[in-house]
Amino acid sequence: MKQLHKTPFPWFGGKADAAPVVWAALGDVLHYAEPFAGSLAVLLRRPHEANRSNYSETVNDLDGLLVNAWRGIQLSPAATADAASWPVSEADLCARQLAIVHWRESRNLERLMADPDWHDPKIAGWWLWGVSCWIG
Repeated sequence: MKQLHKTPFPWFGGKADAAPVVWAALGDVLHYAEPFAGSLAVLLRRPHEANRSNYSETVNDLDGLLVNAWRGIQLSPAATADAASWPVSEADLCARQLAIVHWRESRNLERLMADPDWHDPKIAGWWLWGVSCWIG
Protein backbone atom coordinates (compact mmCIF):
# COMPACT_ATOMS: atom_id res chain seq x y z
CA MET A 1 0.00 0.00 0.00
CA LYS A 2 1.87 3.02 -1.21
CA GLN A 3 0.47 6.54 -1.03
CA LEU A 4 -2.74 5.35 0.62
CA HIS A 5 -3.99 8.31 2.65
CA LYS A 6 -7.67 7.47 2.78
CA THR A 7 -9.37 4.29 3.82
CA PRO A 8 -10.80 2.47 0.78
CA PHE A 9 -14.03 1.58 2.61
CA PRO A 10 -16.46 3.33 4.98
CA TRP A 11 -16.12 2.70 8.70
CA PHE A 12 -18.65 3.60 11.37
CA GLY A 13 -16.84 5.33 14.21
CA GLY A 14 -13.79 6.15 12.11
CA LYS A 15 -11.38 8.72 13.50
CA ALA A 16 -10.48 10.52 10.25
CA ASP A 17 -11.66 13.90 11.51
CA ALA A 18 -9.66 13.48 14.71
CA ALA A 19 -6.42 12.47 12.97
CA PRO A 20 -4.94 15.99 12.66
CA VAL A 21 -5.62 16.64 16.35
CA VAL A 22 -4.06 13.30 17.34
CA TRP A 23 -0.89 13.92 15.32
CA ALA A 24 -0.61 17.51 16.55
CA ALA A 25 -0.76 16.21 20.14
CA LEU A 26 1.60 13.24 19.61
CA GLY A 27 4.15 14.70 17.23
CA ASP A 28 6.48 12.36 15.36
CA VAL A 29 6.53 9.47 17.84
CA LEU A 30 8.97 6.56 17.50
CA HIS A 31 6.24 3.99 17.92
CA TYR A 32 2.57 4.54 17.20
CA ALA A 33 0.05 1.96 18.37
CA GLU A 34 -3.52 2.03 17.06
CA PRO A 35 -5.83 -0.25 19.05
CA PHE A 36 -9.25 -0.77 17.49
CA ALA A 37 -7.68 -0.36 14.05
CA GLY A 38 -10.89 -0.32 12.03
CA SER A 39 -10.24 1.83 8.99
CA LEU A 40 -6.73 2.86 10.11
CA ALA A 41 -7.89 6.46 9.68
CA VAL A 42 -5.35 7.98 12.08
CA LEU A 43 -2.39 5.91 10.91
CA LEU A 44 -3.10 6.49 7.21
CA ARG A 45 -3.16 10.22 7.87
CA ARG A 46 0.17 10.26 9.69
CA PRO A 47 1.90 13.38 8.37
CA HIS A 48 5.38 11.92 8.88
CA GLU A 49 7.31 9.61 6.59
CA ALA A 50 6.53 5.92 7.09
CA ASN A 51 8.85 2.89 7.16
CA ARG A 52 11.86 4.66 8.67
CA SER A 53 14.54 2.91 10.70
CA ASN A 54 13.78 3.04 14.44
CA TYR A 55 10.15 4.06 13.81
CA SER A 56 7.26 1.64 13.83
CA GLU A 57 3.51 1.41 13.79
CA THR A 58 1.40 -1.28 15.38
CA VAL A 59 -2.26 -1.77 14.62
CA ASN A 60 -4.58 -4.18 16.33
CA ASP A 61 -8.15 -5.27 16.01
CA LEU A 62 -9.84 -8.41 17.24
CA ASP A 63 -12.01 -8.66 14.13
CA GLY A 64 -10.50 -11.32 11.87
CA LEU A 65 -12.67 -10.16 8.98
CA LEU A 66 -11.11 -6.72 9.16
CA VAL A 67 -7.60 -8.18 9.26
CA ASN A 68 -8.48 -10.44 6.34
CA ALA A 69 -9.75 -7.43 4.37
CA TRP A 70 -6.56 -5.44 4.95
CA ARG A 71 -4.46 -8.47 3.91
CA GLY A 72 -6.62 -8.96 0.83
CA ILE A 73 -6.15 -5.31 -0.16
CA GLN A 74 -2.38 -5.62 0.31
CA LEU A 75 -1.66 -9.14 -0.94
CA SER A 76 -4.41 -9.85 -3.50
CA PRO A 77 -5.76 -6.47 -4.59
CA ALA A 78 -7.24 -7.59 -7.92
CA ALA A 79 -9.06 -10.64 -6.50
CA THR A 80 -10.31 -8.64 -3.51
CA ALA A 81 -11.55 -5.80 -5.74
CA ASP A 82 -13.21 -8.28 -8.08
CA ALA A 83 -15.15 -9.84 -5.19
CA ALA A 84 -16.11 -6.39 -3.89
CA SER A 85 -17.47 -5.18 -7.23
CA TRP A 86 -21.13 -6.16 -7.26
CA PRO A 87 -24.47 -4.36 -7.44
CA VAL A 88 -26.39 -4.11 -4.18
CA SER A 89 -29.23 -6.60 -3.79
CA GLU A 90 -30.95 -7.95 -0.70
CA ALA A 91 -30.49 -11.57 -1.82
CA ASP A 92 -26.74 -11.14 -2.25
CA LEU A 93 -26.43 -9.21 0.99
CA CYS A 94 -28.10 -12.08 2.88
CA ALA A 95 -26.17 -14.82 1.06
CA ARG A 96 -22.81 -13.15 1.56
CA GLN A 97 -23.59 -12.38 5.19
CA LEU A 98 -24.30 -16.07 5.80
CA ALA A 99 -21.04 -17.01 4.05
CA ILE A 100 -19.14 -14.49 6.19
CA VAL A 101 -20.73 -15.84 9.39
CA HIS A 102 -19.72 -19.36 8.35
CA TRP A 103 -16.18 -18.13 7.57
CA ARG A 104 -15.91 -16.58 11.04
CA GLU A 105 -17.23 -19.76 12.72
CA SER A 106 -14.71 -21.89 10.79
CA ARG A 107 -11.81 -20.73 12.97
CA ASN A 108 -10.25 -18.58 10.27
CA LEU A 109 -9.06 -16.04 12.85
CA GLU A 110 -6.70 -18.78 14.04
CA ARG A 111 -5.46 -19.26 10.47
CA LEU A 112 -4.84 -15.51 10.18
CA MET A 113 -2.88 -15.55 13.43
CA ALA A 114 -0.85 -18.61 12.40
CA ASP A 115 0.31 -17.37 8.99
CA PRO A 116 0.98 -13.71 8.12
CA ASP A 117 0.39 -14.39 4.42
CA TRP A 118 -2.85 -16.36 4.72
CA HIS A 119 -6.02 -14.57 3.68
CA ASP A 120 -9.20 -15.19 1.74
CA PRO A 121 -9.59 -12.52 -0.97
CA LYS A 122 -13.14 -13.55 -1.88
CA ILE A 123 -14.37 -13.18 1.70
CA ALA A 124 -12.32 -9.98 2.00
CA GLY A 125 -14.09 -8.52 -1.04
CA TRP A 126 -17.50 -9.71 0.07
CA TRP A 127 -16.95 -8.23 3.53
CA LEU A 128 -15.78 -4.89 2.09
CA TRP A 129 -18.81 -4.86 -0.23
CA GLY A 130 -21.08 -5.64 2.71
CA VAL A 131 -19.55 -2.93 4.91
CA SER A 132 -20.17 -0.45 2.13
CA CYS A 133 -23.79 -1.60 1.80
CA TRP A 134 -24.53 -1.76 5.54
CA ILE A 135 -23.14 1.64 6.45
CA GLY A 136 -25.20 3.45 3.79
